[in-house]
Amino acid sequence: MSTPASVLSELAREVRKKTIQILDATRPGELTWAPPGTSNHILWHAGHALWLQDALGLRLVTGQSELPGGWEARFGMGSRPGRPQGTWPGKAELLDRLEAQLPRLLALYASLRDDDLDRLPPHAHRGDTRTLGGCILHGWHDEAKHQGEMYLLLKMQRLGQGGG
Repeated sequence: MSTPASVLSELAREVRKKTIQILDATRPGELTWAPPGTSNHILWHAGHALWLQDALGLRLVTGQSELPGGWEARFGMGSRPGRPQGTWPGKAELLDRLEAQLPRLLALYASLRDDDLDRLPPHAHRGDTRTLGGCILHGWHDEAKHQGEMYLLLKMQRLGQGGG
């Protein structure tokens, strides 16, 4: 019988695998292209996926972020990818970080008891009533939605709608 933590682990493996596949298939000229009137690009969506799991998994349990300095502002909830922000991290760095984050998340999930998932996270924001399991599930659901955005941007470019 599957436990809630094992289900989250399987979900994490599947979702992250697809995020990595899409980013890996993207050519350099396709990484930061955005359709006119928009600003989110494939590189931002991949970085946001990394931020999501840091914020809704690692940080909620440990209280510690594993992201480099400045990445919260670049990829977090209030980030503005269309504004000039200096150099974006490269595809290889994002791929490495996405791949390295997954085993840490899986180890974290393995350390949790099922009743831990039904409680408020140890480092929840004041007033947040979501359970740890709900927060983790939300993070993976949101990453899967960002995969769709990455895929659409890639297809638009390859069908002649943009650079690359």
